[in-house]
Amino acid sequence: MPIDQKGEISPSFALTRRIAMLRKSQGLSQQQLADALGVSRSAVAFWETGRVGSLRKYIPKLAVLFGVSTEAFLTGMIEEDIPAVLTPDEDDLLRLYRLLDPELKLTAQKWMERQVHKQNAARQKEARQKEAREGLSPSPRAKAKTLS
Repeated sequence: MPIDQKGEISPSFALTRRIAMLRKSQGLSQQQLADALGVSRSAVAFWETGRVGSLRKYIPKLAVLFGVSTEAFLTGMIEEDIPAVLTPDEDDLLRLYRLLDPELKLTAQKWMERQVHKQNAARQKEARQKEAREGLSPSPRAKAKTLS
């Protein structure tokens, strides 16, 4: 289960779980949902297990089929005004995100998740390199010498 730094489920994975939950709440099998959308049952199974592939173009149809707004389908929430303190950059990003078509919001979320993952991997690599430079952990060569 993809989890971010705060221990929360990633938005795209939450969407895949939402599809399964909404399908089951409607009493539909994967095959019935696939037939209603004109896709294969394996496509629905892929969506429900986190491999979103072609999901983006079916989002509006899924929302209608499940009887929810596209926004509620994507986010799991109904839009409500909530006061928030944002930096100017965050405000710009949020404003731009809200201008996107619902299908593109998923693409934006996936892109941001990939960037966070790359950033975290780079930070971990940098920390390991720093530890090795400062002698906090022996290098693999030094470990091999001590074992022989």
